[in-house]
Amino acid sequence: MIRFCHRCFNPGKISTVRRCIWLIILTGIASLSVLASNTTAVDARVLPTITPDSGISIPESGEPVILQPGNDACLISPLKLKLISKPGEDGQIRIELIGHDNRMIFRRLLDYPDFIGKTLVLEQDIPFEVRADEKARLQVVLEDRKGKVNYLTSVQLTLLKIKGSETSGESPVNPRIKIEMPEPGNSVKGSDLIVKAGYKPINDTPVVVEVLASDWHTLTSKILKITIPADQTAFTPIEVNLPVKTSSELPVTIRIRQESNNLINGPVFIWSEKVTLTP
Repeated sequence: MIRFCHRCFNPGKISTVRRCIWLIILTGIASLSVLASNTTAVDARVLPTITPDSGISIPESGEPVILQPGNDACLISPLKLKLISKPGEDGQIRIELIGHDNRMIFRRLLDYPDFIGKTLVLEQDIPFEVRADEKARLQVVLEDRKGKVNYLTSVQLTLLKIKGSETSGESPVNPRIKIEMPEPGNSVKGSDLIVKAGYKPINDTPVVVEVLASDWHTLTSKILKITIPADQTAFTPIEVNLPVKTSSELPVTIRIRQESNNLINGPVFIWSEKVTLTP
């Protein structure tokens, strides 16, 4: 309860009353600002590095894996994300929840520079508000030191307004891509770069295989039509021959990506690896 001295209400001291009121208002605003700043703290939890007998491991491809929620899950707020990942080259892991109209519902950068190269198990509660049930995409993004996307993995969700029809979705896909050629980090000799892999497609849109220069412009690329196999656990084979001529050693990035097939724009999967082309 707020109390004023009866002297403050003397008609000749109205200005004193006003100063008291403004002081109380400003003090309240400052208190609310402190509370608001405290709620922005990152609430992700870093658990111990996975042990070989845990039954969960990061894929050889290096892609992050969303363990929870599953693809096509129906969820109420807050949704609980659980994933395994290594930080990107910049030491960060970016988490985004995108609504059906491409608005950014949630975005958070988790900074783990001391854990580069190490496998982490992360858990994150993601709050959201929707006026009605709507489709959304939850994605995890890893970037290089120049801010370019090296990896992106995602799941499609339905965000529910009220409880009652929640589902956990499909089992996690681990791995989604299996690279056979070329071997990561190796030198590739000759004018033809052969990329051979197995891929579990997210949808039926074409897969793009491309070779990027160090400044990230595309040197060459091919688009492959994809047929989703009846056996969802099977890999769809990918094999392309990409002609790239060079007169000296040329560091490049091989990237494989698949785009969205719904109203939410952008890629739903990106994998990349660096190799060196030699004459």
